[in-house]
Amino acid sequence: MFEVILAASAPTSAIAGLWFWDSDYGRAAWQWFGAIAAIAALLKPFISPARSIKEFEGVVVGYRALEYDLMEIKSLIEQKQKFDAILQTEFRKALQREKALVGRAPETREKVAVKVKCEDEVRMELPDDCFFTPENQDDRQENPATAAAATTH
Repeated sequence: MFEVILAASAPTSAIAGLWFWDSDYGRAAWQWFGAIAAIAALLKPFISPARSIKEFEGVVVGYRALEYDLMEIKSLIEQKQKFDAILQTEFRKALQREKALVGRAPETREKVAVKVKCEDEVRMELPDDCFFTPENQDDRQENPATAAAATTH
């Protein structure tokens, strides 16, 4: 919006040459528009919307990559019908990437109404029954000597 106001208020812009600025009302409106443009030019460096947009873009790209990684892990769990040590390691790596993304998020204020709406949409699209839940067994590979020693004690 800052860019539009500044471009439109430039003396060389096509808007500045419009015929109705020559009337009394037009001159007053043009003066007000010029004042708004001056304030916008003054505030622009402090608000810096381009910087925050760039920060958000980086975070969004990171979350899209994380979403792909998690969908891949989900698919592999469904194929194998177990959450083995390799997939557990991949999941932990994904959690670390998510932790880094949370730290990079430019906005830290939570908007509860938006969060609730998003959670509801996700639950409608992906209800709990569409996920495979592994049984309560540990599929990690153990050292046979350690396992044998643990059972003899």
